[in-house]
Amino acid sequence: MIPFPSNDDALPTLLDQDRLNPQFQPIVDIQAGQILGHEALIRGPAGHPLEFPSALFGEARRLGMLSELDLACRQAALRRYHELGMDGCIFVNVNPSVLLDKRHPKGCTRRLVQELGLAPEQIVIELSEQDLVQDTAGLKEALNRYRQLGFRIAIDDLGAGYSGLKLWSEIEPDFVKIDRHFIHHIDQDTVRQAFVQSIADLARRLGSRVIAEGIETRAELEQLHAMGIRYCQGYWLGRPQPMPLTRAPTACGRPMGVPALQRDTVATLARQGQAMDVNDSLAKVFDRLRADSRLHSIPVLAQGVPVGMLHRSRVMELFSTPFGRALYANKPLTRAMDMQPLIVDRQTPLDRASQLITDDDSMSGRQHFIITHNGHYHGLGSVRDLLRTITEQQLLLARYANPLTQLPGNVPIYREIDEALQQQQDFYVAYFDLNHFKPYNDVYGYAQGDKVIQWVARLLRETIGGAGQFLGHVGGDDFVAVFDAGCDWRHLCDQLIARFDREIPDFYHAEDRLRRGMVAPGRNGDTQRYPLLGIAIGVVHPDPARCHSHGDVALLASAAKHAAKCHAQSCCCFSPERAPQRPIAS
Repeated sequence: MIPFPSNDDALPTLLDQDRLNPQFQPIVDIQAGQILGHEALIRGPAGHPLEFPSALFGEARRLGMLSELDLACRQAALRRYHELGMDGCIFVNVNPSVLLDKRHPKGCTRRLVQELGLAPEQIVIELSEQDLVQDTAGLKEALNRYRQLGFRIAIDDLGAGYSGLKLWSEIEPDFVKIDRHFIHHIDQDTVRQAFVQSIADLARRLGSRVIAEGIETRAELEQLHAMGIRYCQGYWLGRPQPMPLTRAPTACGRPMGVPALQRDTVATLARQGQAMDVNDSLAKVFDRLRADSRLHSIPVLAQGVPVGMLHRSRVMELFSTPFGRALYANKPLTRAMDMQPLIVDRQTPLDRASQLITDDDSMSGRQHFIITHNGHYHGLGSVRDLLRTITEQQLLLARYANPLTQLPGNVPIYREIDEALQQQQDFYVAYFDLNHFKPYNDVYGYAQGDKVIQWVARLLRETIGGAGQFLGHVGGDDFVAVFDAGCDWRHLCDQLIARFDREIPDFYHAEDRLRRGMVAPGRNGDTQRYPLLGIAIGVVHPDPARCHSHGDVALLASAAKHAAKCHAQSCCCFSPERAPQRPIAS
């Protein structure tokens, strides 16, 4: 039970002395790899009975001081935002009941913004949905006053409170935050996925932007990314802290076309460890380790360049002997230093770093490795974090991969195309299909047909995947590639066709190879001759301004593929259409 504070530390005293401490949690645009803004979260003084929000606001309710506390929180957040020179939006929490309180002073936020020289459009009034809002009309009127001044509006915790959808329809917010309940384990729960997808679809129609809150794992983030959710917030992306992030976490904003396991590097794991200079004494090392029981590894630097690593177990072992301190305190730390720690550049892929660790016998029992940038110290990497991240990514890739070819399946394909559209990228999409594959299956059997599909997947990997372009398997004998604008897609497709036509006879019996085809029952039951399998490729150049989703691109690519299938032999057809034809509304 939290004790009531003394008079000196009571809530009115905290407010009078401006002792509220704002912390900032980032809201990240995971598609652009940029920070949209920060949510300001208020804390009382560290160690104080009213340090945490539940106690702070609970005491304000008990004293009838919600209005005073709300205003003090806004002032503390905006002043700190100004002092730090922060970029992006600042989301400031406001209780709707405060806005409806007749005693709540009017115009304070406007005057403070003018005083600080802030742009009103940078400030988002975030409504908590934890209380029942009975006077929706009054709240709408109050919010309209903020809107007229240029402020923007957000609804917090959609789905957790009493009147979310009604409030949404009435006040038409700029942002809608989905409650963390629906984000928790969303990668494993189709019901949560359906709920979030429906909210995202509704938001697009109503002109609101969706923010997913409470993201705590990479798998949750990847699932939201696959669903087209652009703005995200949670511990995985950054915890509330006094100093805001100046750039997005490196796990966001990945380049198009490369699977996550290949494109993520150890830079995503870098943490600022407490480094020491090579000239420091062992006494200084011992004192630092004794002061922080969680500290296990300390990088050692010489003019910013890593030269070794100190491990807690080794230093404590030296100082644990009866005369340890007398013997070693004034010795240079090099006496206890690991001279050959694992050092990797921050651009090292995660799987390569994992291989280096497993191949290095000296890493057995070690907890950290050193990450560099241009040869200088960049941060400390955790072996456990590395192995956990790789495991999570492998599970995620396996979940969305086609079981026959292990190529990315429909979800990653949709994500790849939607991301390219949303970022207004210049790209091409190719749709691959086999000609006469059904009769081939009827004659040679499905097991042999699967071998053909696996071989086609290998050809695509070696030609298109080898050129660094995205490749996916829709299912059956249908494949998709996404080419960036600088890639010579036509040359790659011609190369693929030449190799396909040269090697496909190997999948036929000798007599069928000689006659360049096979005989099989047709659809009407009559015997019919079919030529050797061919590959049809339809290529399109979508216009991001007119294609709104992967569905539009699929319509374009499918039409181009059908045009290619009209040819008797393997063919690549490029369609000049850049957006699907839409019916004219009557």
